[in-house]
Amino acid sequence: MKNPKPIVLYVLLLISMALWGTSYVWGKMALEDYSAFTVIFFRLLVSVIVLLPVLFLTKRFKLPNKKNLHLFIILAFFEPFLYFIGETNGLKYVDASMTSAIIAIIPLFTPFVAYYFLKEKIRAVNILGILISILGIIFLVFDKHMNLQVPLKGLLLLSLAVVAANGYSVIIKKMPLDHSVLNILFWQNLFGLIMFLPIVAIFDIQAIKATGFVYDSAIAIVNLGIFASTIAFLFFIYALRFMPITKANVFSNTIPIFTLIIAWLVMDEPLSIRKIIGVFIVIAGVVVSQLRYKSS
Repeated sequence: MKNPKPIVLYVLLLISMALWGTSYVWGKMALEDYSAFTVIFFRLLVSVIVLLPVLFLTKRFKLPNKKNLHLFIILAFFEPFLYFIGETNGLKYVDASMTSAIIAIIPLFTPFVAYYFLKEKIRAVNILGILISILGIIFLVFDKHMNLQVPLKGLLLLSLAVVAANGYSVIIKKMPLDHSVLNILFWQNLFGLIMFLPIVAIFDIQAIKATGFVYDSAIAIVNLGIFASTIAFLFFIYALRFMPITKANVFSNTIPIFTLIIAWLVMDEPLSIRKIIGVFIVIAGVVVSQLRYKSS
C-alpha cells in the first residue's frame, strides 16, 4: 500500500477530531434523557447497522480467524468498552468543554506507551509539543487560582478513558493488515456492542421503556453513531497505519478547540478569555510536535 502524503493524514485526523469534539455536545444532549450505558449501546448499534451493508457492498467483509480473534476482542475491550465507560459516564459530571480538555491529555502518556510496547522512538520535539499542549490544557481546566474545576468522580472516569485510548492505540498497530479499516471498525463496534448488551439488559431496560422515544436525544445518538463512532474512527484508524501513534494522538489536543466552539454555539457554554488562550496554546503544541514529521 502506497503511503499517502502527510497533508492527507493531517486533514483526516483533523476531521476525526472535529467530529469527536462535537460528540461531547451530542453526548450531553443524549444524556439529558437516557443513561450513559443506553447512549453507548445505541450509539454502537447505529454504527454497526451503518457499517454492515457498506462492508458487503464494497466486498470487504471478513471474519476474524482463530489467530487474530483475541486482538479484535482486546481492541474492543479498550475501545469502545472501557473508553466509553469512562468518557460517557464522566460527561455526566463534567461539562462538554472540560471533558474534551481532559481527554486531550491522552498524548501525555502515548510516547512512553509506544516506546515500551512498540519500540517507537521518543523525540525531543514530541515531548516539547506535548508539554506545550499540556500547558494549554492547564489553562482550560484550572481557574486563575489553580483550583481544579472538575469533580473528582468525573476526573477519575475520564482518566479511565485516557488509559483505554492509549491501550487502543497500541493494539490497533498490531491488527492484521489483511483486514480493511472498515472491517476492523465493524468488529470492534460489534464486540463492544455485545459487551454492553448485558449491562443495558439488566440495568437500563426499564428506564428505556419508561422514557420512550425522545426526538432530540435520539437524533444526538444517531449523530454519535454515524459521525463519531464510524466516520471519525475510519479516518483515525487509516491515519494510524501510516503515522506513529505518538504524533497521531497529539492531534487529540485539538478536540477541545472544536468542543469549545460547538458547545458555545449550541449549548451556550461560556467562552472566556482564559479558555481562548488555552486553545491557542494547545494549537501551538500540536504544530511544534509535527515540525519534524516523516512518514513512517
